[in-house]
Amino acid sequence: MSLRKRGWRYWRNLGLFSLLSVFIGLLFMQYVGLPFYMSYGYSHPKRAAVCCITPADWGLAYEDVSFTTSDGLTLRGWYIPSQNRAAVIALHGIAANRVAVMDHALMLSRNGYGVLMMDIRAHGESDGDVLPYGGDEAEDVVAASAYLQSRADVDPERIGALGLSLGAQVNILGAARTQAVKAVVADGPGATTFEDWPPPHSFGDWLYVPFDLVFYQMLPWRTGVAHPVSLQTAIAQIAPRPILLIGGGRERYGQEHHYAAAREPKTLWIIPEAGHIEGLSVRPQEYEEKVTAFFDEALLQDKP
Repeated sequence: MSLRKRGWRYWRNLGLFSLLSVFIGLLFMQYVGLPFYMSYGYSHPKRAAVCCITPADWGLAYEDVSFTTSDGLTLRGWYIPSQNRAAVIALHGIAANRVAVMDHALMLSRNGYGVLMMDIRAHGESDGDVLPYGGDEAEDVVAASAYLQSRADVDPERIGALGLSLGAQVNILGAARTQAVKAVVADGPGATTFEDWPPPHSFGDWLYVPFDLVFYQMLPWRTGVAHPVSLQTAIAQIAPRPILLIGGGRERYGQEHHYAAAREPKTLWIIPEAGHIEGLSVRPQEYEEKVTAFFDEALLQDKP
């Protein structure tokens, strides 16, 4: 028997079916496969080696330090002693370590501040395999501030925190958990939950909504944090201690979203020409002036 000759409708339908299958497959990869993959990468960041510079390369004395969190992790870092009785916890971004905040540490040190350059849990030389989002990473800041309070060169009432990207998030969460942190500079904080993202402002933003919904549903499964704390919740708990939010031009809506959730005293500085956490590199003098003036007012003024 010979096969019946297939007409043009058959080939049309087959082509449409193939195109539809490819489209559905791409949607699945974009909105299920990619969030699945990235949720693991973000919660299990690749460690970067602590290499190959130290504060000594700039003529600064420093100490190798370590301390333990309430959940039993040993955190490691460098401490540059204070010259003005105040100190700042400096935290890096994701998949980085203390070296990534070197420029910020140098800036603070030349203005008299002690600087604790610490590896966040699951980063650098600190313990931990999983990076929580809205979980016990806040305890890293609690432990760091307790360490600073124990030092003879630091007034326990003059401790601040500066963070970049992930480090900004961790400092916000930590400052909400401990009153030891008296002032926070958060440069480029992102999100721990879907709630932390601003409402879409463009068609492109809307295309990310399904991705973010799935990603932030998968993160708790990856991290084991059943009820993550949002930055929106934590940032509102910092007041009456001051917070300075910094963002690049493309981060405007995200930082305005965080700023709206924060309570006074609060300051927002958007640097239009800066990318993510590029403020110090694109406006070095102004960045230093604004950040140090913020900490000077919050930490160096006579206490009532």
